[in-house]
Amino acid sequence: MVRLDNAWGSAVRLLGESLGRVGCLRPVQLGMLIGLLVVCTGPRALEGGSGPVELSAGSPWAAVGSLSVNGQLFSATLIGPHHLITAAHVVAGALPANVVFRSAVGTGFSSVAASIQVSPLFNGQNVDNLPGDPSVHADLAVVRLAHPAPPSLLPALPFDGALLGRILKLVSHGGSTTLATMGENRVDVVFSDRRGQAATYLFDFDGPDPSSNLLGPADATTATLGPGREASLIKGDSGSAAFTEVDGQWWLAGVNTFQVHIGRGRGAGGVVLAPFRSWIAQTMREPPPVAAPSPEGEKRPSPRTQKAEGR
Repeated sequence: MVRLDNAWGSAVRLLGESLGRVGCLRPVQLGMLIGLLVVCTGPRALEGGSGPVELSAGSPWAAVGSLSVNGQLFSATLIGPHHLITAAHVVAGALPANVVFRSAVGTGFSSVAASIQVSPLFNGQNVDNLPGDPSVHADLAVVRLAHPAPPSLLPALPFDGALLGRILKLVSHGGSTTLATMGENRVDVVFSDRRGQAATYLFDFDGPDPSSNLLGPADATTATLGPGREASLIKGDSGSAAFTEVDGQWWLAGVNTFQVHIGRGRGAGGVVLAPFRSWIAQTMREPPPVAAPSPEGEKRPSPRTQKAEGR
């Protein structure tokens, strides 16, 4: 876990974005190093990378789909047949009936949400962050689906290793229900919370050659990944996935949630999943919500009808 030193802390300034909201500007002061301006905007997709593609059932990233929230498109990732993980600021306060997950993999799948559980540590603010950290911590929510995903959509597996210096595969459905946009970037900084746990990750968006490197020395551990590979988050990418590869297996390392200005350039990042594995597992074990009783006098199906419908 690494905090920005004075040089990097001075470079990360002027702008931080909560990705994907609409219509608000809110200035916040974080000491003397960072002025954070939260800009709420509409859906788009990753900048850079390999561009939009159709995901197949055999893709390691097939668990990522689009998430419609009150008519706006973001991203979410299946972590179980009934459960998704996404950014808390995307779904906080939304009615489950207004949240719909869609996947175009195979014959396609869609389901409305049954319930939404926002991380109890999420408060939508960054005033308690350590110096230099522009992000909102614990920006996570687990969404329970009303209908299970088909077996062909294998859930993503959570990664619990260290992220600093690792290459991330960014997968987003921002702005599309059928096409995913993918790219890569390298984790330049991992911010810790006040308990010393990894909280959020940050990567810069370098140009095509080492001279364009924004954070750290332009060596083999921090230099740009080059054209066609390096990507960053833009408007609408909230809730998108950050995967990392270990021995040929892809693991879900984080949920992308924010972007920042770094000097004259930009960067972005998200929430490290590893510290939240216990909360995620506990939330997934909770029983589904009980359906509201039918209004008085409403005609109910007979037991025979219920059996015929497979209920």
